[in-house]
Amino acid sequence: MLRFLLVLGLLTIAVVIQTTLADLLAIGRAKPDFLLALVIYLALSFDLSKVLIPIWVLGISRDVFSFGPIGLYASIFIVLGLLVGYVRAYAARDRAPVVVATVVLAVMMCELSASAALSIRYAMPAAGRILGDSLLSGLYCSFVVLLLPRVLARPCKWAGLGRTEL
Repeated sequence: MLRFLLVLGLLTIAVVIQTTLADLLAIGRAKPDFLLALVIYLALSFDLSKVLIPIWVLGISRDVFSFGPIGLYASIFIVLGLLVGYVRAYAARDRAPVVVATVVLAVMMCELSASAALSIRYAMPAAGRILGDSLLSGLYCSFVVLLLPRVLARPCKWAGLGRTEL
């Protein structure tokens, strides 16, 4: 029960922060994506079989608060979670440069795939603009992903969870 409450609390906090603080922390058009940062953190830190449903819920919550079709970000987040989980199996996930590179590439893939999917209905912005904004957003997200283990250490300890349990 504590695990469920911890995951539900993480999802709720991430959605609230994304919908309230992300616009305040924006630099130009680039803003931190706390939901994607949580997706990447979950995929890097825990067994994928246990976090695919929370990743999907994060994607659906992102779809609800964006102007795109329902299911777009849920699908993108699931694919990114699987890819990041695959990287986790072969890379040293505790090293900061590996985490930063993984996060930046995942954010760029997310932004490009969402822009490509939305370009069917809307005009697609220039690829250079998307790449530049997603690079800065990726650096934001990597900072968040690197801080999450320190922030979540105490709640995980209270819930009796280890680093790889959820």
